[in-house]
Amino acid sequence: MPRRRVGILLVRFAFLLTPVLAAPQQRSMDATPAGQPPLFAAAVNGRPLELHEFEQGSFGLFELGAPAEVEIRPDFDVRWVDIRPKSAGITPVIGADHRSVRFQLKNPSPVTVEFNDDLKFVVHLFAYAPEKAAPRPGAANVRYFGPGKHEAGLIELKDGETLYLAPGAWVKGNVQSIGTKNVTIRGRGVLDGSDVFRRQERDQQTPGSRSMVYLGRTQNAKIEGITIFNSMTWTVFVRNTTGTRIDGVNILNPSDNYGDDGFDIVSSSDVIVENTFVRTNDDCLVIKNLDDVEVHDIVVRHSVFWNMPTGGNGIETGFELRNHRVHDIRFEDIDLIHVERGSAISIHNGDAAVVENISFDNIRVEDVRRKLIDFAVVYAQYGADRPADNQENLRRLDRGGAWDGILSYAPDEKAERSKFRGHIKNIRVTNLQVLEGALPYSVIAGFDDGHAVEAVVIEGLEYHGRPIRNAEDCKLTTQYARGVTFR
Repeated sequence: MPRRRVGILLVRFAFLLTPVLAAPQQRSMDATPAGQPPLFAAAVNGRPLELHEFEQGSFGLFELGAPAEVEIRPDFDVRWVDIRPKSAGITPVIGADHRSVRFQLKNPSPVTVEFNDDLKFVVHLFAYAPEKAAPRPGAANVRYFGPGKHEAGLIELKDGETLYLAPGAWVKGNVQSIGTKNVTIRGRGVLDGSDVFRRQERDQQTPGSRSMVYLGRTQNAKIEGITIFNSMTWTVFVRNTTGTRIDGVNILNPSDNYGDDGFDIVSSSDVIVENTFVRTNDDCLVIKNLDDVEVHDIVVRHSVFWNMPTGGNGIETGFELRNHRVHDIRFEDIDLIHVERGSAISIHNGDAAVVENISFDNIRVEDVRRKLIDFAVVYAQYGADRPADNQENLRRLDRGGAWDGILSYAPDEKAERSKFRGHIKNIRVTNLQVLEGALPYSVIAGFDDGHAVEAVVIEGLEYHGRPIRNAEDCKLTTQYARGVTFR
């Protein structure tokens, strides 16, 4: 494993073990050198749209109540344009001068416009539906941020409170709510994490204090409509909650910092995440169980994810799953527009839990570089039985293997490691489609005969529209796997 990759993995390991991390390098919003024009200009129905530029492109937010004509004018020559997700069915038209792109946007949903097959220069458009019953300034139990820039710092929500970010609001800070009921975070504004690490270096650390949104032991919390920008660690961290609802949230993390997951659903049940967009350098959405309780009834649907190349996966369950059952989880109608590092869909059981009744339905993959399907029972640096010494973890890391963060062991250690391993069973993958690019390999692997991956059904798998109905055509490798069937 290259030296840089080992360092990245240890950053994530340190995050799980200790309350304090050295602050990653902050990223400036202004990516345009002095004296140069902005890289992009945009208009919606002829009206200029404000774009916020960062190192990998720009993004803009606007209300869309009816179909609209969008024009983007890059400050460079354009010969090819992709608009993702492809399921949106949008056809771009390049201008005769090769300096403009036009298309119609019919629905309020996130789209990404890519130019000349270069992922360093893209435009994210977050069109949102008109708000209903938006709160007014001064309303009871409402923390209101209107249009403009705000230096908010840490915002702590109590029972029944609402944090509202109005359209045009740009709020530097992060949000916590612990042990509360019926809190709401909503609006169409931006929550910016650019100063969170610098501020937290001065402040006392608390669980989740560096996350952009941390919900701990909450009941019936809601997050709706906001855009979160430039998180340096787990972005939306939902821990030991019930009844959480997340709808229409956009997460855009341009940092190359490993560990900036999009949504971390941790030791929580009765959770729905829908209509979201995530671009991040780690897991776009991940389910974990750090508190070792039963985890169940989680639905993730109607979303668009982009996993960048530093680490992580598109849709992940694991690694930290501890001992209690993790079950009845559904991933539905999701577009993975890029998976540049890890797996498109993955379950990594690094502990002793039974993981069962997990379904992946109607997942569309546009660009996946490494692994398509990845279900494995493993010994990893995130497990409860990991070595206590960080240097021992570094020594044991499997450099360059199929999984990031996997620990090696001597043959005579396997029986002891087996005592801490769990199971994966009753998994359904239905209508998984690889729409573009090469077909990556897949892996289904248990730890040993007593800790196998069992009863996996892969039905309706397609590659470029061609049915895949066997392991060989799927490029699937298996070990300690029973009952893997294709239909």
